[in-house]
Amino acid sequence: MDLPIPDDVQRLWEAWNFRVCIILSLLLQALLVLASPCRKRTRSKLLLVFIWLAYLIADWIAAFAIGLVSKSQDGACESKGREDLMAFWASFLLLHLGGPDTITSFSLEDNEFWLRHLIGLTLQVLATAYIFYQSLSDQSKLWVPTTMVFVVGTIKYAERTRALYLASLSQFGGSVLPKPEPGPDYEEAMEIYSSMRSVQVKAEASHVEVMPITPEVWNPVGSMSPLDLDDMQLLEEAYRLFGIFKGLIAGLLLSSKDRELSRDFFLTRTATDAFRLVERELNFINEVLHTKVNVVRCQTGYILRFVSFILILGALMAVSIEEAKQTVFRNKFDGRLTYALLIGALGLEAISVFMLIFSDRTLVALKRSSSRRKKFILLGINLKRRRWSRSVSQYDMISYCLNDPPKWMYNLVGCVGAGVILEKITILRFSHSLTVSEQLKEFIFDQLRMKSLTANNLRAAMDACSQRGAWALLHTSRDIYFKLKWSIVEYQYAESLLLWHLATDLCYLKETETESSAEVYDRRKICKLLSDYMFYLLVMKPDLMTPVLGNWQIVLQDTCEEAKRFFCKKPPISNKFEACEKILGVETKFRPAAVKGNKSKSVLFDACMLAQELLKLEINKWKLMSQVWVELMSYAAINCRPNVHAQQPSRGGELLTFIWLLMNHLGLGTQFYEQERQAGTKMVPQK
Repeated sequence: MDLPIPDDVQRLWEAWNFRVCIILSLLLQALLVLASPCRKRTRSKLLLVFIWLAYLIADWIAAFAIGLVSKSQDGACESKGREDLMAFWASFLLLHLGGPDTITSFSLEDNEFWLRHLIGLTLQVLATAYIFYQSLSDQSKLWVPTTMVFVVGTIKYAERTRALYLASLSQFGGSVLPKPEPGPDYEEAMEIYSSMRSVQVKAEASHVEVMPITPEVWNPVGSMSPLDLDDMQLLEEAYRLFGIFKGLIAGLLLSSKDRELSRDFFLTRTATDAFRLVERELNFINEVLHTKVNVVRCQTGYILRFVSFILILGALMAVSIEEAKQTVFRNKFDGRLTYALLIGALGLEAISVFMLIFSDRTLVALKRSSSRRKKFILLGINLKRRRWSRSVSQYDMISYCLNDPPKWMYNLVGCVGAGVILEKITILRFSHSLTVSEQLKEFIFDQLRMKSLTANNLRAAMDACSQRGAWALLHTSRDIYFKLKWSIVEYQYAESLLLWHLATDLCYLKETETESSAEVYDRRKICKLLSDYMFYLLVMKPDLMTPVLGNWQIVLQDTCEEAKRFFCKKPPISNKFEACEKILGVETKFRPAAVKGNKSKSVLFDACMLAQELLKLEINKWKLMSQVWVELMSYAAINCRPNVHAQQPSRGGELLTFIWLLMNHLGLGTQFYEQERQAGTKMVPQK
């Protein structure tokens, strides 16, 4: 049964459907080119959703429009007499399907669909070629520019498909493997070894000193002194580290030699240099996984860029010549739209070349001579730009319970299974972000550096990675360790995280800022920031901590339900300070498990007991708590799957990902393996 659509509406749709689609496609390409680089520098959910929608609609609208052209050539009266123009426009849609250089995939999962894009490439090229073939006739005036744009569109689409293929985890993992090394020929090596053995025996008999072979030494770009590196040295060193450590993303193991060399280098760096190095290294990872950098930055890529620009420019000139000789367009709008597509394609190509020139990889390719740097002084702007948001999201559990929507709203959305969505919208509404200060970076780096100094071998490094608070307690005082270790060793990670989060919030609300000294004030702020950050990750990005969470959802929901029930007791609690006073006012002589049993996984009053014990400490409790929080963060960071960390730079970056990469550079990772040291001797022949 056909829908009763008025004839006027049908005629309007037939006349403008393809024009609207191609205009929208061009606008989406421009938006993606300009907006997609911003997603690594912002945590704005609105901007990320906007880019995501543009990314999805751009592919859909181009494929849909090609279908419209193919259908219109089957006899629609509106398309008669302008088949060549429709074919010319369809070639631009193939170019748009290739997408901009700045974004080939929105997430890592998109890269795994490279085979789907390859099939789409084949089908869309065939469909566009069919449209072009149907338009060929003696009266065809645009077959030359159509051919040029068709070639460019095929190149662009093929580049995108290859970029997705190279960024897929299977192919990326294979690309970071070292070259096969079968070693010397065994038979020849046996002969040489036998002769060297005989020479060695003679040398020992003659008391000739045997000179050992000097081991290979890593010579980094920067000096091994603790002085800050300049911007260019940081960028070059980050690219060197990227080449060594990018195998972590694919789950590959690194040699103990790489561990020791990187560890020695980072131990001599300042916190500022360390974070700037990791920031640039993660930017290289983001480019490899989500842009066309691997396809463009090669000799073939440069040639194709030049050919594409020349062909589009030639198409513009060919259209201008044809229009000057005879009437090509039926009306002025079609002419303006055609020129807009050509100029837009040239503009997007120029922007791509501009971004290519001002990219980090171009700077790395430059020689480090002073004359060359002066020649490219304008590229200094690129060195100063931000490569991540430099902020962390904040939310706490007490606010989570106090701001929870009413039950009737949950019941309403529960009918359509949208309860989780309502919960996340509520968290986004009341959460906020704070800037990662230089003081926080220095504190985190100092804590990781201290651990690295104690991890002189892989066994010690693995032990350091397994700590989630006990190490900080033990290094503060043995008495404090035995007094508070129950909050670490008797709970799983998720329970311990929630327990320390609630205890931190209670202590923070109990003490006012006027009661604290400057040092205590700083550590107090650090504790609050890290605590709220980890709780936000727990409820909004649990994939970052999935390997260590266990039954965290049960623990969270039981704790929240007990807190809500407690807050609703008369008189009801309306703000966080009242909640803090009421919780800390509960007498806790016995552990909740002994009083209530083990049926509930709630840690609300366990946290109350921990907060009361922390408030009684005579030492600087905020110093202790901040060290515990760094351990809790580092434990989650190092146990997270590497491919999840690799996803974060394209979403504004995460402090947890920085900690993960810093730990690996400091030799505290879990992806290293013992490599047998090859010792050799330089034989001195007997005179």
